[in-house]
Amino acid sequence: MLCNTLKMDKEYMRQIMLRRRNSLSPDEVKDLSDKIEINLFSWEKFLSCDHILYYLSFGNEVRTDAMIDRSLRLRKKVYVPRILKSAGKLEICEIKNLEKGFILNSLGIREPYGFNLKTLSPNKIDAVVTPGLAFDSSGSRIGFGGGYYDKLFLELPDKSLRIGVAYDFQRVGSLYQDPWDKKVEKVITEKNTLCG
Repeated sequence: MLCNTLKMDKEYMRQIMLRRRNSLSPDEVKDLSDKIEINLFSWEKFLSCDHILYYLSFGNEVRTDAMIDRSLRLRKKVYVPRILKSAGKLEICEIKNLEKGFILNSLGIREPYGFNLKTLSPNKIDAVVTPGLAFDSSGSRIGFGGGYYDKLFLELPDKSLRIGVAYDFQRVGSLYQDPWDKKVEKVITEKNTLCG
């Protein structure tokens, strides 16, 4: 019974955070995302990474487009995921810009397409900028429940940085985690850098 209660709490947390995130105005999303970008790029350890995987933001998620453009200008190798539903995992694709070579998947998320389908092994990735609906101070996270990033984290080299980016209201005291859930090393918000 306790296990079911904890899982219900996890689902309840998803609903609360999604509702709160969806209530942000476009101006708030841009302003907060800009501040998160500043905090991310002020972290020297992140700046030393050469192969960076970003998620392609949708809805009111923390915007990653400016982060991606900035990394490309810094001559970093930039990668984005493509969901392989049949395999239940993410495929990593290198991109050169955000202007073309993308389609919307069945969830309404941009994915690489055509010439952007040059794939890479996860063992080359130095840093992963990870989405989430909620994070706690130990780096535990709740996403949408597909487990895609948990599986990806298992394929990364030990030295890879696992970074959560979130609005400060997405921080919570502690989160229930299933045995397969994997933590991020840092959580970066518009106000703080947490963990690690």
